[in-house]
Amino acid sequence: MQIKFGTDGWRAKIAEEFTFSNLKAVAQATADYFKTAPNFNKKVIVGYDLRFFSEKYAAITADILASNGFAVILADKAVTTPTVSYSVVSRKAGFGIMITSSHNPYEYNGFKIKTADGASAAKKETTGVESLLFKNPVKEGLKPFKTCDLIAPYLDYIKSLVDMKIINKARFKAAIEPMYGSSQGYLLKILKSSRLKLFPLHHWRDAMFGGIKPEPLEPLLAELKYHIKKEHIDIGLVTDGDGDRFAVVDNKGRFFSSQHIMPLLMEHLLFNKGLRGAVVITTATTSCAEVIARRNGLRRFYTPIGFKNIADLILKEDILIGAEESGGIGVKGYLPERDGILLGLMFLEIMAKTGKTSGELFDAIEKKYGKFCYDRVDIKYPPEQKETIFNRIEAFNPVKFLGKKVKAISREDGTKYTLEDLSWLVLRQSGTEPILRIYAEASTPEGVKRYLEFGKRLALKA
Repeated sequence: MQIKFGTDGWRAKIAEEFTFSNLKAVAQATADYFKTAPNFNKKVIVGYDLRFFSEKYAAITADILASNGFAVILADKAVTTPTVSYSVVSRKAGFGIMITSSHNPYEYNGFKIKTADGASAAKKETTGVESLLFKNPVKEGLKPFKTCDLIAPYLDYIKSLVDMKIINKARFKAAIEPMYGSSQGYLLKILKSSRLKLFPLHHWRDAMFGGIKPEPLEPLLAELKYHIKKEHIDIGLVTDGDGDRFAVVDNKGRFFSSQHIMPLLMEHLLFNKGLRGAVVITTATTSCAEVIARRNGLRRFYTPIGFKNIADLILKEDILIGAEESGGIGVKGYLPERDGILLGLMFLEIMAKTGKTSGELFDAIEKKYGKFCYDRVDIKYPPEQKETIFNRIEAFNPVKFLGKKVKAISREDGTKYTLEDLSWLVLRQSGTEPILRIYAEASTPEGVKRYLEFGKRLALKA
């Protein structure tokens, strides 16, 4: 059975590929890899989310790492992935492990590696771990490990990055939706002394995530929208299963992904906080970010999808902000990591500073820079058709389609068709799941729908 690391970690179905024996093999290979790394650091942090058996998988991982000579600190309760990233950096550990499958459906679990700087492991590290799989016997039960509260220090750090005084004085209503994930309780603790009226949703463990996957997507947030309209709530803050992705539902019940949140945060960092720096735009990031960057003379970097590509640039360059379409945003002054809790606090900070409703904030961005509508569809296909589908996409090189000229075609990460009006269509294979992802952005919802349908026909000849 082949074990492969994808865009961010190894993920597989529980009891099929994500088994105790495979987990032990991955933990042992991880130990073998980091034991031979330059400037070997034996301290390691291990955390876990609220998925089925995650605490058991984390304890097994901690045991194997300790038995291989590492000084292991295991979280004493479920934590978010950014909590592990911060703990690695603050405790000067060599690396960290997070047992999570992030936004994937409940039948999955996974194994994320965080490097000493708090970033997701790059291909060099994951390939190195893969090369050592099943090479050495698993060492276990040889040495003890410690457990520790990782959440309290993390929360203190997060609060230092925003203006808590102005947030605490605000009097609007905020719904907190962790989607049954491990970020539940975080914002409630941070905001316990504020004047905000908080409406927590799904703050209990459900390893099946209410029957849906814990990903901040509009079709999965009907209950949040209902409560916002019923209780006249001013803002809904949404995080995914392991707390690193973020989305918003505004006071009108409208859903906004990172595609719309990124431009708002760009303006906040530029004009409210007086910061500068380059902008990182992935294959499927909104063109609005490009427009704002150009108007403000900001340098732009372009990367494949996957936050680890953004993190790599954050470590190397002076980056103001970087975002991926799926809810991950990194900002200046933080770790090379995405963090839904930090983004939620920053959004509250913007509302408190401007005195505007969440809807007014999004409307103002649209009025200033134009309308950028976005959507994505995921399509499962028979495995035997994979080669045919992607060969068909690879061979399609149009000069124009749907009545618009094609400005550029990029195949760095899947295939992206950018049209003359900065609208675009992207088709690529998922890095974490066996599906075809089709992404589109246009100036109207109808335009987005046409692009997505075009993408489906191209891929499947439907």
